Amino acid sequence: MKDNPDPKEIAFWRLEQIEELLQKGLHWSAKGKIVKRISKSPVRWPNGATKKIPKSTIYRWLREYKKGGLEGLRPQRRKDYGQQRKKLPDDVVKDAVDILSKDPGISYTLLLKALDANHRDKGSIARSTLQRRLAKLPIYQRIKKKRKQAFTRFVASGPHDIWQTDAKGPISIKLACDTKISFHVISILDDATRAVLAAIVVKTPNLPAAVLVFRMAARRWGLPNTLYADRASIFDSHAFRKGLANMGSHRIKTKPRSPQVRGKIEAYHRVLGLWFTKRLPAQVVRGMKHLQQLLDGVIGSLYQDHYHRSIKMTPNEALAGRVSTRSIPPTRLIDAFRQSKHLRTHPKTGEVVIQGITYLVPEELRGQKLEFLLDPPAEVPPLVVHPTSGKHLPLRYAKIAPEDLQKASSPPKQEEPWGDGILQTIYDSWQGKKRPSCERGFGLPELYVLFTKLTGRHVPKSDAEAELIQNFWIDEGPFPRGATEEALSSIANELGRKRPIKTYLDALKALADEAKQRRDDEN
Repeated sequence: MKDNPDPKEIAFWRLEQIEELLQKGLHWSAKGKIVKRISKSPVRWPNGATKKIPKSTIYRWLREYKKGGLEGLRPQRRKDYGQQRKKLPDDVVKDAVDILSKDPGISYTLLLKALDANHRDKGSIARSTLQRRLAKLPIYQRIKKKRKQAFTRFVASGPHDIWQTDAKGPISIKLACDTKISFHVISILDDATRAVLAAIVVKTPNLPAAVLVFRMAARRWGLPNTLYADRASIFDSHAFRKGLANMGSHRIKTKPRSPQVRGKIEAYHRVLGLWFTKRLPAQVVRGMKHLQQLLDGVIGSLYQDHYHRSIKMTPNEALAGRVSTRSIPPTRLIDAFRQSKHLRTHPKTGEVVIQGITYLVPEELRGQKLEFLLDPPAEVPPLVVHPTSGKHLPLRYAKIAPEDLQKASSPPKQEEPWGDGILQTIYDSWQGKKRPSCERGFGLPELYVLFTKLTGRHVPKSDAEAELIQNFWIDEGPFPRGATEEALSSIANELGRKRPIKTYLDALKALADEAKQRRDDEN
């Protein structure tokens, strides 16, 4: 190739590169794939250099060809060709450095505008010339680092600087009672440490659920400086945004349908799917409360303590129990999210129905249209705003039966849900629980048979003896069949037969304690 190739040859070469893109009826998606493929492979340019063609250059050549044909692909002569070029004054470069040092995040468009305003007598300032002059300065390397940090607004400076929240779902499962339900998981993730600060299972991802999960995180960890969420209605509602603003937690402006900027919480959702939602078909689930327990177990015992490649440690190690320096009392946290709603009360009774519950307003406010302050998750009762004094007054329930009052004061204790499956095992281990599990077909009846063979008589011979064996089995068992038979055989050889049952049970307990001690020593 020539050192200075002819413009016509350059035009033909450019046409060869984009010829595949000039087919008629080519869809834009197919065109994008072709441009991506062309830009990946290095080619030999007319001047002899071998390098890749940038995507922007390919698209520019397409525009120029559509506008001017082959002639449009010829290299264009500079506008100042033949004129004496002026050197960019040093004071303009110095001014640019001063502006960038004070505001590293400023765009070059604004920077050039500011320089043009300050140096009108110096003529127009070319962006490429300014960047080339700045790149030669040692101080510009430090400015470039600051500019990079300024533009990465989704990179937190430390724990609780940025929280990310999002909802995953709907997820459909079949409960143990053969009822199909759908649910969502709403989580709050700390941007810097990847730790899950709060996560709840809900049937519908609505405003009350969004407020509830944020309060859970804020009560435990304090308030974030900023919060990032997508443009879903629950996070973009006026009530949610107002609550964040009241607490000084900036809501980062986001574009809809842009999952690529939510990479951290999207990666967490993929892990949640792999470890939780995809395991649910093999797990017996009793209900929403049970689902919440299983989710807590997976997050608490797996996710929080799993090594994260990006931060080179586990989320628990990165967070290290640190709380935010910004915190407010729980009452203020509730008041921040209250919604205002105007309702008219009954003229005679003063009744008003709010969130499905009937309340009574003070007698002097009956029949008026009043402002009520509602808590979206309904964690606390609503308040009424007095129309003249502006005070927030509590409301009374319309009617409370004595039996309802008794139920409210001492709710019946419900049995904790449990279902067979690996997620249940993980939750039980995380809670420090050990659910007894016996070997199939080996329990008290088989133990009675073994003692009958050992003593040479029928066991149990009385209720007291049956109770003694049963209490031992409850406290020390269950045991595997093989180990129990081997232990009783060893005891029979050592102690002989026809001894009291209590003697055999004490010896069996001693052997079980020795085996347990050996296992502990090995671990």
